[in-house]
Amino acid sequence: MTLRRLFKELGRSQRDFSTHVHWNHTAVSRYLRGERLPPWEFVDTLLREVEMARDERMSHCYWGEIAALHRRALEERNGWSALVQVLRQDSQLAEERARRAESQLQALVPTRQARDKGWRWSAFIDSLAERGWPDASITALDRVTARALACLADPTTEVACRTSGVVAAGVQSGRTTIGAGIIARALDAGYRLVIVFSGTLNLLRSQTQRQLEEALLASDSADQQLQARFPLLRLTSKESDYRSMPPGSALQFEKRHEALPLFSPPNLHPVVPRLLVVKQNVAILKRLLKDLRHAGPILEEVPSLIVDFEPSPPYLALHGDGSGNETGPQSRIDLIRSEIVSLMPRAQLVRFENRVTCDSSPTITTMQSESLWDGPPDFVVSAHPREPRWAQEDPA
Repeated sequence: MTLRRLFKELGRSQRDFSTHVHWNHTAVSRYLRGERLPPWEFVDTLLREVEMARDERMSHCYWGEIAALHRRALEERNGWSALVQVLRQDSQLAEERARRAESQLQALVPTRQARDKGWRWSAFIDSLAERGWPDASITALDRVTARALACLADPTTEVACRTSGVVAAGVQSGRTTIGAGIIARALDAGYRLVIVFSGTLNLLRSQTQRQLEEALLASDSADQQLQARFPLLRLTSKESDYRSMPPGSALQFEKRHEALPLFSPPNLHPVVPRLLVVKQNVAILKRLLKDLRHAGPILEEVPSLIVDFEPSPPYLALHGDGSGNETGPQSRIDLIRSEIVSLMPRAQLVRFENRVTCDSSPTITTMQSESLWDGPPDFVVSAHPREPRWAQEDPA
C-alpha cells in the first residue's frame, strides 16, 4: 500500500517508470501489486524519484519509517535469509545519511560564513581607527596578525595538528594589541577556545584581561547588536582569575549535528567561543586542568588557541630554577601547561618573545618533549622595528 501510494505521486505509467529507472517492468508491476517483496534498492530508487517529483526532500524520519517497514517484511517472509538484504539496506541508509549531511553542510556553511566572517577583526581595526591610530600603524598590525594566522592550522581540517609559533615583539611594543588582533582573526576563522597565559601577578593578569575585552567586545550600539548574535563567553574577568566550574558547564561544547564532528562547519560556527585569561600560578592552572579533563573527549574536536604573553625560558623550564631545584614553581607551571595542551590535539600556540635566537651550541640542547613550549617553533613572525611602531599609539 505504501509503495503504491508513493508511486501514484509520480503521475506516470509503470512501463514509463520502468524504462526511466532501468528496472524490469514485470518485476516493478509485481512489487507495486504486493505479489513480491522488492529489494531495498528498488524502494530507495522510488523514494528518490518521489523527492524529485515533489521538488523537496523527505524527512530523515520518514525514510527511517519506510526502512523499518521494509525490514519487518523481510524478516516475516525470509527469516534468517533476510540478513544479507538487511545489511545492504543499512549500508545504503548510511550512504543516504552521509549524502544528506553533506547537502546540509553545503547549504549552511556559505550562509553562516557570509554572516560572521571577519566581523571581529573588522570591528577591532575600526575601533583602533576611531581612537586615532594612523593608517600606517593599522597596516603594520594587519600584516603581522595576518602572517601569524596564516601559519596556524585550519580549524575545520579533518586531521588534528598542533602548531607552535613565536611573535618576536619586545617589551612596550604593543604585544597585547598584536595578541588581541590574532585572537580576533582566530575567532573569525573558527577557533572556539582561547586560553591566554598572562604574567605571574594579579595586576598583569587583570590588565591583560581589560585590554583584550576592550579590543574584542563591542563598543557602540551597532556593534552590540552583532555582539548579541556572535557572543564571546568570558570565563574570567578583570576582577577574577579562573575559578573551578561544575561538570557540564561552560567548558562543555554541544553539537547541533551529532553525526558530524564539532570542527565541521555546521557544528563549529554556531558554537559560542570561550575566552580565558589566566595567571601563571600552579594552583590556578591545576584548577583549569581539572575542569578541562572533566570536559571529556569532545575537547579533542575543539579548535583551540593558546596565547602565551610571558613564556618562560625553555632551558630554565627543563633544568630547574638554576639552584639545583628540579621541581621549582616554574617547572611545575610548565608541566601543567604541557598537560593542558595534551588534552587538545587541535591546540595552536602563539608565544610572544622579546627576541628569537638560533643557538646550535650543544650545551643548550635539551631532551625531546611533546610540549609545544619545547624545541624550535614551527614559525616566527617579527614585529619588525623598521615597520611603523604602534606602541606609542597603543591606547592600552
